Amino acid sequence: MKRILLFALLTVMVLMANAQDKWYQYGVKIGTSFPTVREYSVNGDFLSGSGNADFGVFFRAGRYVFGEVGFGYTFLKGVYDYYITDTTTLFHDQSATTHYLQIPVKVVGNVPVSKAVTFLPHAGIIYQPLVKIADNSIGYNKKSLNTNQVFVTGGFDFKLGPILLGVNYRYSIQNFFQNKEGKHPQFVNICAGIQL
Repeated sequence: MKRILLFALLTVMVLMANAQDKWYQYGVKIGTSFPTVREYSVNGDFLSGSGNADFGVFFRAGRYVFGEVGFGYTFLKGVYDYYITDTTTLFHDQSATTHYLQIPVKVVGNVPVSKAVTFLPHAGIIYQPLVKIADNSIGYNKKSLNTNQVFVTGGFDFKLGPILLGVNYRYSIQNFFQNKEGKHPQFVNICAGIQL
Protein backbone atom coordinates (compact mmCIF):
# COMPACT_ATOMS: atom_id res chain seq x y z
CA MET A 1 0.00 0.00 0.00
CA LYS A 2 2.81 2.42 0.90
CA ARG A 3 4.56 1.74 -2.42
CA ILE A 4 1.37 2.45 -4.35
CA LEU A 5 0.86 5.74 -2.51
CA LEU A 6 4.49 6.76 -3.10
CA PHE A 7 4.15 5.94 -6.81
CA ALA A 8 0.93 7.98 -7.03
CA LEU A 9 2.61 10.93 -5.30
CA LEU A 10 5.58 10.84 -7.72
CA THR A 11 3.23 10.59 -10.71
CA VAL A 12 1.29 13.66 -9.59
CA MET A 13 4.53 15.60 -9.09
CA VAL A 14 5.60 14.78 -12.66
CA LEU A 15 2.21 15.94 -13.95
CA MET A 16 2.55 19.12 -11.91
CA ALA A 17 5.91 19.89 -13.50
CA ASN A 18 4.23 19.83 -16.93
CA ALA A 19 1.31 22.10 -15.96
CA GLN A 20 2.28 25.56 -17.24
CA ASP A 21 -1.04 27.28 -17.95
CA LYS A 22 -1.95 29.73 -15.20
CA TRP A 23 -5.71 29.15 -15.34
CA TYR A 24 -5.35 25.68 -13.84
CA GLN A 25 -3.02 24.13 -11.30
CA TYR A 26 -2.25 20.73 -9.83
CA GLY A 27 -1.02 20.33 -6.32
CA VAL A 28 -0.07 18.00 -3.50
CA LYS A 29 -0.67 18.72 0.19
CA ILE A 30 0.23 17.00 3.43
CA GLY A 31 -0.91 18.12 6.85
CA THR A 32 -1.55 17.38 10.48
CA SER A 33 -4.58 18.31 12.60
CA PHE A 34 -5.04 19.32 16.21
CA PRO A 35 -8.45 18.69 17.88
CA THR A 36 -10.15 21.74 19.39
CA VAL A 37 -12.92 19.61 20.96
CA ARG A 38 -12.00 16.50 22.95
CA GLU A 39 -15.31 15.38 24.50
CA TYR A 40 -16.76 13.09 21.83
CA SER A 41 -19.74 11.82 23.80
CA VAL A 42 -21.69 13.27 26.70
CA ASN A 43 -20.35 11.78 29.99
CA GLY A 44 -18.36 9.24 28.05
CA ASP A 45 -15.59 9.18 25.48
CA PHE A 46 -12.91 11.81 25.94
CA LEU A 47 -10.05 12.19 23.46
CA SER A 48 -6.99 12.44 25.70
CA GLY A 49 -4.41 12.33 22.91
CA SER A 50 -4.24 12.06 19.15
CA GLY A 51 -2.00 11.81 16.15
CA ASN A 52 -3.40 12.88 12.80
CA ALA A 53 -2.05 13.06 9.27
CA ASP A 54 -3.59 13.59 5.86
CA PHE A 55 -2.31 13.86 2.33
CA GLY A 56 -3.84 14.30 -1.08
CA VAL A 57 -3.90 15.94 -4.47
CA PHE A 58 -6.01 18.81 -5.76
CA PHE A 59 -6.93 20.50 -9.02
CA ARG A 60 -7.83 24.18 -9.31
CA ALA A 61 -9.31 26.05 -12.25
CA GLY A 62 -9.95 29.79 -12.57
CA ARG A 63 -8.17 33.13 -12.71
CA TYR A 64 -8.95 35.33 -9.70
CA VAL A 65 -11.30 32.88 -7.99
CA PHE A 66 -10.59 29.17 -8.29
CA GLY A 67 -12.86 26.19 -7.97
CA GLU A 68 -10.98 23.35 -6.28
CA VAL A 69 -11.62 19.63 -6.04
CA GLY A 70 -9.34 17.06 -4.51
CA PHE A 71 -8.86 13.53 -3.35
CA GLY A 72 -6.97 12.39 -0.28
CA TYR A 73 -6.56 10.04 2.64
CA THR A 74 -6.50 10.79 6.35
CA PHE A 75 -6.13 8.90 9.59
CA LEU A 76 -6.70 9.78 13.23
CA LYS A 77 -5.02 7.75 15.96
CA GLY A 78 -7.02 8.64 19.04
CA VAL A 79 -6.29 7.79 22.66
CA TYR A 80 -9.55 7.78 24.62
CA ASP A 81 -10.66 7.76 28.25
CA TYR A 82 -14.19 6.60 29.01
CA TYR A 83 -15.95 8.16 32.01
CA ILE A 84 -19.07 6.76 33.67
CA THR A 85 -19.29 9.75 36.03
CA ASP A 86 -17.36 12.98 36.37
CA THR A 87 -14.93 11.33 38.78
CA THR A 88 -14.75 7.68 37.71
CA THR A 89 -12.77 6.48 34.72
CA LEU A 90 -14.03 3.16 33.37
CA PHE A 91 -11.41 2.86 30.59
CA HIS A 92 -8.13 4.74 30.43
CA ASP A 93 -5.78 5.18 27.46
CA GLN A 94 -7.78 3.04 25.03
CA SER A 95 -6.76 3.62 21.41
CA ALA A 96 -8.46 3.43 18.04
CA THR A 97 -7.23 4.48 14.62
CA THR A 98 -9.79 5.57 12.03
CA HIS A 99 -8.97 5.84 8.32
CA TYR A 100 -10.98 8.05 5.94
CA LEU A 101 -10.95 9.08 2.32
CA GLN A 102 -11.14 12.85 1.81
CA ILE A 103 -12.93 14.67 -0.99
CA PRO A 104 -12.60 18.45 -0.57
CA VAL A 105 -14.63 20.89 -2.68
CA LYS A 106 -13.64 24.54 -2.16
CA VAL A 107 -13.73 28.06 -3.50
CA VAL A 108 -10.28 29.66 -3.42
CA GLY A 109 -9.40 33.33 -3.79
CA ASN A 110 -6.22 34.38 -5.60
CA VAL A 111 -4.71 37.55 -4.09
CA PRO A 112 -1.16 38.43 -5.25
CA VAL A 113 0.88 40.02 -2.45
CA SER A 114 4.11 40.34 -4.43
CA LYS A 115 5.72 38.72 -7.45
CA ALA A 116 6.74 35.74 -5.34
CA VAL A 117 3.93 35.53 -2.76
CA THR A 118 0.20 34.89 -3.27
CA PHE A 119 -2.48 34.83 -0.55
CA LEU A 120 -5.11 32.11 -1.11
CA PRO A 121 -8.14 32.31 1.23
CA HIS A 122 -10.52 29.38 0.85
CA ALA A 123 -13.77 27.92 2.12
CA GLY A 124 -15.74 24.79 1.33
CA ILE A 125 -16.67 21.30 2.46
CA ILE A 126 -14.74 18.06 2.98
CA TYR A 127 -16.57 14.77 2.56
CA GLN A 128 -14.94 11.95 4.58
CA PRO A 129 -16.23 8.38 4.13
CA LEU A 130 -14.85 5.94 6.71
CA VAL A 131 -12.58 3.28 5.19
CA LYS A 132 -11.64 1.22 8.24
CA ILE A 133 -11.10 1.19 11.98
CA ALA A 134 -7.75 -0.25 13.08
CA ASP A 135 -5.75 -0.54 16.32
CA ASN A 136 -9.10 -0.71 18.07
CA SER A 137 -9.02 -1.43 21.81
CA ILE A 138 -12.18 0.47 22.78
CA GLY A 139 -14.76 -1.40 20.69
CA TYR A 140 -15.60 1.22 18.04
CA ASN A 141 -17.16 -0.12 14.86
CA LYS A 142 -18.99 1.10 11.77
CA LYS A 143 -22.32 0.89 13.61
CA SER A 144 -21.17 3.18 16.40
CA LEU A 145 -19.27 5.83 14.39
CA ASN A 146 -20.65 8.14 11.71
CA THR A 147 -19.27 6.57 8.56
CA ASN A 148 -19.87 9.59 6.29
CA GLN A 149 -18.55 12.75 7.93
CA VAL A 150 -18.96 16.15 6.31
CA PHE A 151 -16.76 19.02 7.48
CA VAL A 152 -17.17 22.69 6.68
CA THR A 153 -13.78 24.32 6.39
CA GLY A 154 -12.20 27.72 5.99
CA GLY A 155 -8.64 28.96 6.05
CA PHE A 156 -5.83 30.32 3.97
CA ASP A 157 -2.64 29.32 2.19
CA PHE A 158 0.40 31.35 1.25
CA LYS A 159 2.04 30.39 -2.03
CA LEU A 160 5.78 31.17 -2.18
CA GLY A 161 6.85 30.16 -5.67
CA PRO A 162 5.71 26.52 -5.93
CA ILE A 163 5.57 26.03 -2.13
CA LEU A 164 2.26 26.17 -0.22
CA LEU A 165 1.99 26.79 3.52
CA GLY A 166 -1.42 27.02 5.15
CA VAL A 167 -3.77 26.67 8.06
CA ASN A 168 -7.49 25.88 8.15
CA TYR A 169 -10.30 25.11 10.57
CA ARG A 170 -12.57 22.08 10.13
CA TYR A 171 -15.96 21.60 11.81
CA SER A 172 -17.98 18.41 11.38
CA ILE A 173 -21.71 18.95 10.88
CA GLN A 174 -22.28 15.52 12.49
CA ASN A 175 -21.41 13.92 15.80
CA PHE A 176 -18.46 11.57 15.97
CA PHE A 177 -20.89 8.81 17.00
CA GLN A 178 -24.12 7.77 15.31
CA ASN A 179 -25.45 5.75 18.25
CA LYS A 180 -25.16 8.28 21.11
CA GLU A 181 -25.16 11.98 21.82
CA GLY A 182 -21.90 13.84 21.70
CA LYS A 183 -19.87 16.68 20.32
CA HIS A 184 -18.95 17.52 16.77
CA PRO A 185 -15.29 16.86 15.88
CA GLN A 186 -13.37 20.09 15.26
CA PHE A 187 -9.77 20.51 14.15
CA VAL A 188 -7.17 23.11 13.29
CA ASN A 189 -5.14 21.76 10.38
CA ILE A 190 -1.64 22.91 9.43
CA CYS A 191 -0.47 21.89 5.97
CA ALA A 192 2.30 22.23 3.42
CA GLY A 193 2.47 21.33 -0.22
CA ILE A 194 3.52 22.06 -3.77
CA GLN A 195 1.47 23.80 -6.45
CA LEU A 196 2.30 24.68 -10.04
